[in-house]
Amino acid sequence: MLNVSVRQKAARETTTPWKDLEVIPRLAPARAESAGPFEVLDLKPLSIAAAGSERDVYLHPADSSLLIKIVNGVRHSQADRKRPWYKRFRRDASHRVFIMEAVEYIATTAQQGARGGNVLMARIFGLVLTSKGLGQVVERIVDAHGNLAPTLKEVVARHGFSPELRYRVHEFIMALIDAHVVFNDVSANNIVVGFNAEGREGLYLVDGYGSRQLIPVYSWSKRLNGRRILRRYDTMAKKLLAASERRH
Repeated sequence: MLNVSVRQKAARETTTPWKDLEVIPRLAPARAESAGPFEVLDLKPLSIAAAGSERDVYLHPADSSLLIKIVNGVRHSQADRKRPWYKRFRRDASHRVFIMEAVEYIATTAQQGARGGNVLMARIFGLVLTSKGLGQVVERIVDAHGNLAPTLKEVVARHGFSPELRYRVHEFIMALIDAHVVFNDVSANNIVVGFNAEGREGLYLVDGYGSRQLIPVYSWSKRLNGRRILRRYDTMAKKLLAASERRH
């Protein structure tokens, strides 16, 4: 144990760790080609590539294989949107969707255990600070020409719901069930048909997944989750068949 004289000397020599630090001014958004991993990425010059019910999607300005999803605060806060009472007290507010999707992506990827990673979803790359707020960086699924891949709804509207496509969709849904993906919004708008970053062609889940229940029964029970997905898939398939028939 230090004696009194030693303790007094140490106290005199000790300085406050932040005494000589200067306040660094807030940095302006950086251009994509010069931005570091923790700098604010400027999205103001970019146009919205796609829009969902609550999020806008931008092409990543520095990497053509990625997209950036930004929560649209205006649409999320619309008065006609129903929100359970308990969600009003969450600190993450509108960005809760990033957490839900990340948890589902991690759980599904770990469960698949495939060398190539997750082949059912557009893969999540991480988060980035942007001039429009916190963004989620995800894999960009493309068509044969390098454009954003069409949704399943768009494919059916253009080419119909052929027996081959029905089989592929059925197999995809069964793969989601087998992987225990909590797919809440079983909609043809949340599935795209195209190629991932490695050139693998297939159907990919891009939205509408992640546990939203206060008591996460569908995360706990693979059986209950599968039954719910099948019910909703049946409704989706009927809508796609009807849309296909209206083409003629």
